[in-house]
Amino acid sequence: MKMKKSEATRLHILETGRKLIAEQGFSSMGLSVLLKTAGVPKGSFYHYFESKEHFGCVLVQQYLDEYMRSLDALLATEALSMREKLFQYWHLWENYQHSEDASKHCLIVKLSAEIADISEDMRELLAQMTTRVEKRLGDIIEAGIKDGSIAPKLEARMAAQVLYQMWLGASLIGKVTRDKKPLQKALEVTEIMLPAA
Repeated sequence: MKMKKSEATRLHILETGRKLIAEQGFSSMGLSVLLKTAGVPKGSFYHYFESKEHFGCVLVQQYLDEYMRSLDALLATEALSMREKLFQYWHLWENYQHSEDASKHCLIVKLSAEIADISEDMRELLAQMTTRVEKRLGDIIEAGIKDGSIAPKLEARMAAQVLYQMWLGASLIGKVTRDKKPLQKALEVTEIMLPAA
């Protein structure tokens, strides 16, 4: 089915905005720069979004939906055990955070500290996202314990929460230091926390 021109333009603005936010941050990205980069007339922004904050909320929700779909697709691989699927997820995270293409970096890492105090709506969406990801990872760890690929060392929900928060923190420190070591250490600790059965 062919996408309407207005929906295609809206998606193009969101895609352009994600790239600019990855490079500059949300606060630094001016609407005039966004629209100029997207090649969209200045006055049309408010046809698609109520405000810059609304734009940010739509962008975060879009990212959350894409993230969960890609996580589910990764985990649908039948040839791998649940533990192998989890480590494929962590390796992809590590690779994306080190990618030269900033738009592949985790949007939660990029936005969390920046918008937590300036947009309650965006903060709430990011909080919902972390809860959903932690729950999904907990389900996978639980399934890994059941399929015998993960040793039952820790309670699955707690392990998922600790691991996800550790990876977010390691990603943030990696950005600050421009070093791969924080994520490499996170992977080492993940191996310890989720030992093979």
